[in-house]
Amino acid sequence: MHSDELIKSLSDNGNKDLESSLQWINPIPEDASALIEKIDMALNIVKFSKSRRTEEGEETSNNHLDSLIRLKAEISSILNEKLK
Repeated sequence: MHSDELIKSLSDNGNKDLESSLQWINPIPEDASALIEKIDMALNIVKFSKSRRTEEGEETSNNHLDSLIRLKAEISSILNEKLK
């Protein structure tokens, strides 16, 4: 599936999560499976960054992490529906 089609299928909340996650996944790849891989990489980066900040005693927010997790879940759900 092409990422453009996938993005058009996102809910309003999915679009908000995409918007807040763009800094981690831009440029958006054309292929939806490549987009999932890019989101996975972004999740790893954000988790690592969060753990490092926590170790240093900084308070951290889960906003980016939560947005990426929700976005990945919604995209995976859409892809699973299309494969049925």
